[in-house]
Amino acid sequence: PNKYNDPIRYFRDCHALITTQINLLDKLIHNSEANGVIKNIREDKQWGELLDFLVNVAPRHEIDEEVSLFPLVIKKMPRMGFQQSGSPLRFIHEQHEMMLHRSGELLRIWRQTLEKNELTDDEATKFISGAKELLEIIREHIRRENEIIYTAANDELLSPAERQQILEEIRENHNKEVQTSFLAFDEPTYTLKGYSPVIVSGDDSDAVSDSTIDVEDDEESDEEEEE
Repeated sequence: PNKYNDPIRYFRDCHALITTQINLLDKLIHNSEANGVIKNIREDKQWGELLDFLVNVAPRHEIDEEVSLFPLVIKKMPRMGFQQSGSPLRFIHEQHEMMLHRSGELLRIWRQTLEKNELTDDEATKFISGAKELLEIIREHIRRENEIIYTAANDELLSPAERQQILEEIRENHNKEVQTSFLAFDEPTYTLKGYSPVIVSGDDSDAVSDSTIDVEDDEESDEEEEE
């Protein structure tokens, strides 16, 4: 967040990064159906990388939204607030919880498969169906946030001062987060309230994606908009 001058641009770029991981999930699902779930889990290390992202990285984005952006949106547009069952923000808040739950269930089956080196047909079916459901939930979730929440916030609701306030809150939350080295027998420790990571990998290396994503330079975009 320190590299951004606009919070909506930051949130949209986070969504772009999440989308690259969801595209990876889609590919892994197809490979698992074609080659066998247990074989794919054992042999494709991208599952570990992806699950690490879903249970540890993606929730940080959701915390940023719920701590810094949503309160201002609710204040400006109460009819979109969490208190109304049919409102977009309540729906999105509930989806945050659902995505974390579904990701955790995939993680549980993945770990169990690696530990026991076996997977029943029912568990394989549950794993694939759960992955497909998560895929659709996240895609719809991103679409709704982009089209409803981010667009309204960007085009109608946020003043320059409020945009700066949101960015400062995001930066403060990230600065409060302290992570220890990822050692073989130590788990990372985080001080950010509400962020509870799950250790996915058992080895002593960090999970680093081979995927890259092109995002617009924030300062250049700002200059173009001014022109």
